[in-house]
Order: sequence, then structure tokens, then C-alpha cells
Amino acid sequence: DIKAAKECGVAVCNVPGYSTESVTLYTLATVTALATKLYEYREYVSSGEYSKSDSANKLSPVYHEFTGKTWGIIGYGNIGKAVGRVAEALGAKIIFNKKTPTGLSAQVDIDTLCKTSDIITVHCPLNEETRGIINEKRLSLMKPDVILVNEARGAVLDESDVAKFVKAGKIGGFGCDVYSSEPFREDHPYYAIKDLNNVILTPHAAWASYEARERCVKTIYKNIKSFLSGEEFNRIV
Repeated sequence: DIKAAKECGVAVCNVPGYSTESVTLYTLATVTALATKLYEYREYVSSGEYSKSDSANKLSPVYHEFTGKTWGIIGYGNIGKAVGRVAEALGAKIIFNKKTPTGLSAQVDIDTLCKTSDIITVHCPLNEETRGIINEKRLSLMKPDVILVNEARGAVLDESDVAKFVKAGKIGGFGCDVYSSEPFREDHPYYAIKDLNNVILTPHAAWASYEARERCVKTIYKNIKSFLSGEEFNRIV
């Protein structure tokens, strides 16, 4: 516990950036699957319906390309910037919301981001300012076909409000890998929407590619080795 360690005067280390590529990959996979209706098309084939049909194609539900769409990023640290680079490579226009000014024209306030984005991905830290930042008010500002993906912390979203909007058909696609309580139980708001075709809920796995875990363990090893030898490496206090 970092707080307890500080109170004891112990030097504390963290592992910065180890999961950036992993979370970026997971964000892209989730957004792309929702945008292309991938699971609905897969279910059509795996259920046997495609084999019984008389058509070589199934073209509904309709899906759209990223080119020309606006991808809003809430939180513009290492992960947010990496997601932005990928989004631009796919043809999307990016805008972002960040607490501190950057001087970049793509930086907008949170309400403008919610109003104008076709895709919104969340990558900000959880603190008293960001807790419940996506709530009924801001969900009401969003386009009814918006794709909303949370890869930050569960409580950044008001989970009850999100579930309500999904059930009402006011969110085009919703993906989430993090929750205010983990694992979430049957009384959690998302339990009622977990089986919907336009919802992808995953078990807090975005950070954990093999490579990310390897980077994390190697950094922890270096931290311990540095501490034992009286050196400083990656200290945050």
C-alpha cells in the first residue's frame, strides 16, 4: 500500500508505462469489434444460420468505417496518446480531454467531447475529480449511436447511468474492462446488460499481455535490486 509505505518513510516504486501497448491493443480490439458488429456476424455463422441461408452475404446490422469519424479520448497520458496515434492511423479525427493545458487544438472540454465524438474511450486516472465523470448528464449529450469504451477505472463511469442508457438503446456500443467492484456480482448494474449484442465486458485483462507482465516483473526485479544495493531506480517518494 503506497499510502502506508509513505507514512512509514519507506521509498516506494511504481512501474510506469509497462501496460501502455497492452491497453492500447485491447482498446482497439474492443472498439473495432463493436464498430464492425463482429460478434453479431460471428454468431450468425456459428449458429448455423449462414449455412442455412440462400445468400453469400449478410449485410445487417450496418457498420461504418473509422475514416471521417471523431474519436474522443478522455485522459491523454501515455495510453491516451498511444490510442490517439492508432485512431489517426485508422482515419479517425481525434479530440481529447485532459486536466492540464497542452496548447493543442485537439484539446476540448469534456462536454464538447461528449457531444461531438462518434467513439469515446476513457483512459484517465480515478480521483475525486474524475469519479463519475461520465454520468447521466454527459451520457445525454452523446450521440445515440456512440461507441463508449472504458479502459480506465470502473468508477470513472456512473455504472448505473451507463447501464440505464444501454438498456434504453441510447448507446450504440459499450465496452468495459474495469469495474467499481471486481469481479462484479449479480447485483451490479452491468450484470443486466452483459449478454447484449452491443456490449463487450471483459475481466480486467487489458493490462495483462504476456509482454506487459514481463515488463512489469522485470521492473520490479530492478527496483528490488536497486534498493538492496542502495541505489535509486524508479522511485516515486
